[in-house]
Order: sequence, then C-alpha cells, then structure tokens
Amino acid sequence: DGNKITESAEASKAKRMVRKREIQFIVGPFWPMLLGITYPLIFGVSGFTLFVGLPYRAWYVKLGWAVLTILLIRALFNTGFRDPGILTRHRDPPENENDEEEDMPRRRVGFRWGTEGGPWRWSEQAQSYRPRNSSYDPDTAVIVEEFDHTCPWTGTAIGKKNMRSFQMFVALVFICLIMDIILLTMPANIQ
Repeated sequence: DGNKITESAEASKAKRMVRKREIQFIVGPFWPMLLGITYPLIFGVSGFTLFVGLPYRAWYVKLGWAVLTILLIRALFNTGFRDPGILTRHRDPPENENDEEEDMPRRRVGFRWGTEGGPWRWSEQAQSYRPRNSSYDPDTAVIVEEFDHTCPWTGTAIGKKNMRSFQMFVALVFICLIMDIILLTMPANIQ
C-alpha cells in the first residue's frame, strides 16, 4: 500500500512536470472597447432591468434572468480574456510524425522551399510557417488556429479555442436582450 501511494504520487508529479504551459489569461488589441463599451452596455442594461423590470416578478423569472445574465457575462469573459488558439512561429516547417511528404515534389513557397501538399504553409505576413487550418491575424499580429475573425466587441481574435464561448456569447446576447425588452415593456402582475 505504501509503495502504491508513492508510485502514484511520483506518477502525478511526472505528469505535472511534463505538462506544457498554456496561456491562461490574454487580452486582444481591442480591450479598451471590451472594457469601455461592451461590459458597460451589458451591466447598464442589466442593471436597469434589475431595478425597473424585475421588481414584482415571480421568483422563477428573477432566477432565470439572473442565471442568463451571469452566463452572458461569463461567456464574454471566456471569449475576450482567453487564448483564441495562438500558435508559435516556426522559421522552418516542424517535423511530422508521419513523413509521407518525402515522395512529394518540392517547390518554391514564398522565399522558402516546401512540399506541394504538405501540412505547413509559409505566411509572408507572419514570416513563419503555419499549419493549413490556421491564419495570420493582422489585428492581433499572431497566427491563430482555425481563425474566424477579429471581434472588436469582445476585444480579441476568434479562433479554435474561444469559438464555442463566442457562439454562446452571441446567443446569450440575443436571448438576454429579448428577455430584458419583455421585462421592461410588459407590466408586472402586482398583487
């Protein structure tokens, strides 16, 4: 039993040591818009609804509104302050596990030589090799995996790692806005 505990402790320590460091908190180039416009709009409309539209409503309406508003704020945080999928720059194409490209003809790619169908492409803007499923974002000046667009409302690029949060944010903005309009325009049943 004592050996199993020390073995598992050593194994978990080894796993922690091998783990690659990831970016946990990041802001994009449009962070002033995120903090100066997007968040104040959400807090302003939500605060107005809280004090004007929610009094005298049923408890389940208040609870539903609170949960949706908190989810909206959290989705915006996860989109605006998390890594969108930033990739490291490579002067030379990284080696692949499966070297199927050996048989492919080499051709000139930008100022460098590459293979016709290889998974890495040279990007002049980024001055780096990048995988096929990534793009250089000139607004953030980084290579983003599965880059979609740069959103000034969320303050950052939208890519593989924050796309789900962005979609949730967009859906919740719509849902919360409709709910706030209904709560502010429909009279409450005052008993």
